[in-house]
Amino acid sequence: MKAKRAFVGIDAGTTGCTVMIFSERGDALGQGYKEYDCQSPKAGWIEQDLEAVWDGICQASRQAAAQADLSPDAYVSLGLSSQRGTFALLDEHKKPLMNSIVWNCGRALKCEEKLADEFPGEGEHQEHTGMQISPLWSAAKVIWLRENAPELFEKTRWFANGQEYFLYRMGGEDWSTDPASLTLNGMMDIEKLDWSDRILKVCGIDRDRLPPVGIPSGQVGKLSKEAAEQMGLPEGLILCRGAGDQQCAAIGAGVIKQGMAEFTVGTAGVMVAHIDSLQRIKGKNLWWGGHGVPGAWDIEGGAFSLGACLRWWRDHLGRNELDEAAKKGKSVYSVMVNEAETSKPGANGVLFHSFMASQVTPYYDAVSRGGFLGLGLYHQRADLIRGLLEGCANEMRMVFDAFQSDVDGGITDFRLTGGGTKSDGFVQIMTDIIGVPTTVLKERECTVLGAAILGAFGAGAFASIDEAVDSMVQVESTFDPNQQLRGLYEDQHQVYRGFYEAVAHSGQYQALSDFVSKHL
Repeated sequence: MKAKRAFVGIDAGTTGCTVMIFSERGDALGQGYKEYDCQSPKAGWIEQDLEAVWDGICQASRQAAAQADLSPDAYVSLGLSSQRGTFALLDEHKKPLMNSIVWNCGRALKCEEKLADEFPGEGEHQEHTGMQISPLWSAAKVIWLRENAPELFEKTRWFANGQEYFLYRMGGEDWSTDPASLTLNGMMDIEKLDWSDRILKVCGIDRDRLPPVGIPSGQVGKLSKEAAEQMGLPEGLILCRGAGDQQCAAIGAGVIKQGMAEFTVGTAGVMVAHIDSLQRIKGKNLWWGGHGVPGAWDIEGGAFSLGACLRWWRDHLGRNELDEAAKKGKSVYSVMVNEAETSKPGANGVLFHSFMASQVTPYYDAVSRGGFLGLGLYHQRADLIRGLLEGCANEMRMVFDAFQSDVDGGITDFRLTGGGTKSDGFVQIMTDIIGVPTTVLKERECTVLGAAILGAFGAGAFASIDEAVDSMVQVESTFDPNQQLRGLYEDQHQVYRGFYEAVAHSGQYQALSDFVSKHL
């Protein structure tokens, strides 16, 4: 039976674009995916070709539409989720002047000092923006451009997020952003949920070089004939902003009430909790932003290379797993998890630090790096893979603990989302190490579902986001931590964290960063 109403969700992520088409019950009708790459022109720099991302959006959309095989009049809306903290430099015609600068790009390591000068009081920057001072936020990178590429900086008419740019390519006429897409920019006045004039002054730009701030789910126009032909979707489809990727994930996981949180295990790992008001926040280990629910806030913490670590193994060390996956017709990641399960919990003493794109929550250490620790001649391949998975879960535990200490009332409903939750084995490892029950949703791709929900609400298909979530979000199962492993993983976590602190406090991460800058 064909769906009477269909809602398109698009998640234009860092390593690929996922497009899904949903019914009003949240059932997937069609899905498409197209992978693309980032470029690293210098050590620590990360850029992305906007045209490659647009091509990924179009290819994934065509795949999803072909699979859904719906009549054009079934389509109601399109909601877009995109990377936060990744920004484009556009000319007066909204044409890119260069690749976008990606959220985990480390080119601005020295530029955070300018922000510290403007906000000298302890915690002052976070109280104003919701963010700790960091060279990874867009503000520092805009400063870097002004100081290191002044001609390019002056040519740039618009500093825009991917969300505005791609909606414009689709035919959007309302050139606006939203608070939920600005979190990793570090350029927002958190109380006003608007651009911060203080930050813009430090960056050296005025508001007229930035899209004005609207609301998540806001309508921006209709799909143009040209874009419809490229994307395989019907012309005239209502276009809505959606929100930033992690806020979309929260919506898609049903995290719209106090005490609820979800952890998206994707290229990056980001944990998001709903916050009724800023007064609910007790500490400063996390960052605060606008929620996908218009006019509301969220609180977040991150581990910026969880899924990327698994992909790194796949691409550089995973020939065995790739061959096995091809032979059995399985996902390479499923093969990795199966192999890891042949190593006992604790990975025979192998530790893996997953800080391959810096450590974020709770230390915000931009120069930290990852690595295997404790290797002995007796270790086998399965130990390394299990160590890799447990290492990612231990960094997640650090993030979760920060929420328990920083949110009034803590987290009482914890959900796992994203591609990393498709393996029950990996979900169990995460659950055992974090140490609390976890809920997994029927639709694991909560980010793209959340985008579709916001589009559906924005187009008027539901009277409220609560109504849309009640209709489209479905819980699948709950995992309980293995209490017999509690002591083992508690001890492992203390060693894991202790190793990080010993290296960081002795200045060796900084020394390594200086070595790379000087010699490589």
